[in-house]
Amino acid sequence: MGTVPFDEPDPAHFEAATAANPEQAADLIPEDQWKRFHWATPLFSLWKVWAALVAFALSILVQALDTGVSEILETLTGISRTTVLIIIAVLVGLSLLVVLVAWVFWRKQRYVLAPSGIHYRSGIISGTHRHVRWDRIQSVEIKQGIIPRIVGLGAIVIDSASTSGDDLSLGLLKMNEIQRLRGEILRIATAARTGQEFQVEDRDLPNLYDPDDAYQGEKPFYRLPTKVLLGSMLRSGTVLGIIGGIAIILIPVFLFDESFSIGIIVALGGAVAVGWGQFNLNHGLQLFLTADGIRVRRGLTTTTTQTIPPRRIHAVKVSQFLLWRGKDWWQVEVLVAGSISKDSDNASTMLMRSVIMPVGTRAEALDLLWTIVPDIGVDNLQEFFDDALVGKGPSAFFVAPPRKSRWLDPLRRKRNGIALTRTVAVLRDGWASRSMTVAFHGHWQGLKATQGPIQRKLGLATCRLSLVSGTIHWEGKNFGLTQVHGLLEEERNIGLEARARNDRESIDQWAERVGVS
Repeated sequence: MGTVPFDEPDPAHFEAATAANPEQAADLIPEDQWKRFHWATPLFSLWKVWAALVAFALSILVQALDTGVSEILETLTGISRTTVLIIIAVLVGLSLLVVLVAWVFWRKQRYVLAPSGIHYRSGIISGTHRHVRWDRIQSVEIKQGIIPRIVGLGAIVIDSASTSGDDLSLGLLKMNEIQRLRGEILRIATAARTGQEFQVEDRDLPNLYDPDDAYQGEKPFYRLPTKVLLGSMLRSGTVLGIIGGIAIILIPVFLFDESFSIGIIVALGGAVAVGWGQFNLNHGLQLFLTADGIRVRRGLTTTTTQTIPPRRIHAVKVSQFLLWRGKDWWQVEVLVAGSISKDSDNASTMLMRSVIMPVGTRAEALDLLWTIVPDIGVDNLQEFFDDALVGKGPSAFFVAPPRKSRWLDPLRRKRNGIALTRTVAVLRDGWASRSMTVAFHGHWQGLKATQGPIQRKLGLATCRLSLVSGTIHWEGKNFGLTQVHGLLEEERNIGLEARARNDRESIDQWAERVGVS
């Protein structure tokens, strides 16, 4: 173990350059400090090209099916040996060219952990420099495709609250190197966020391959059984929609003796792909409590490990679909600053970064909530959670909307409710799908009251806590105007007080509370 001897001739100059221009700060870092990714990285570019070629060949085959199988066989049998050799030579030449180009790009890709943050450079003709400040890092993920996982390689993805909103991906790297980077990044990011001094260290670790990517001293917390995952999917609205769509497609085939068309095959393939995507994403999901936060590991073909520091979580949503009520299954979703703010994020990425427990029992969901929210701010927890999860109407904890809101919200009116405890703001919502959204006081970006024309006529309004971008929204609809003014005024006072005293736990306090310190 040793400290990286960054040669900074003038610390004042370094700090000034860092603040003014991260690229200038990177220029002060000695060349031998910059590191390359694993030498096999260029080879993994090849499979993407072959996958594109296979997809192209399949699309041609699907189109050719319209002309009949006999014509396809006649075309294939007419291909000469010379033509086959030419095709093979072209494919081999293309593969070599792809590897050569990827190798040239790989030579220009470098990264370094510096006191100013994480720097990444790439590009040949036009150079690119990426920089993530330590205090802007939100969470760290480890990704492994099926082939890199077999050979012990992976990539580390750093989520940051940067203005560009883009993640920084470093890889491919050996897994022991990734584990070292993850621990180092989370350690320094925590120190930077709390204003503590830190040093960037370069530790030599034994070259051990850990297929489970485990933390030392971590505490297993939850494991999603495959049968529960499959059962929850079969009871979800998405899969029911897929089954309904397939039935609509197949009914004309069987009732009216119509033949399968390419459109039906494509539609069936799309429906299967949606179901497979959810299963593949969450297969084998496990939660661990580590000294750096909550570690989420999941995935069948591509394994992703995400470590979420608890202080980065702004809100938690516990929800239940209609068909899960018999099993009392619940889903837990978190809102982490900067994790979902890009238009380029697809549905799979958004689910992966927000839903950390796709399905679990009520006790398991509330246990996970406790690891994030140590104190819900009420004395009778059992009665409060019963009210928040399945309750209706006004209660000792929740303020309910007035009766006249039934004209705008006839189905959800009785479920809607807001509770402001001494530690959190809780929104009770949902009819077919129940939910409880817990937001920390003082973590809102603003408070908002809105009123549409019909609401104005009825004396109703909507109150909202403006949180960071993500899939969780805290919005109480169709409450009385007087109720909204009172709730926002109370939340403002509680939130300002919470923000002034910095009421969230440090990572050390959190680790001690959950027993992983």
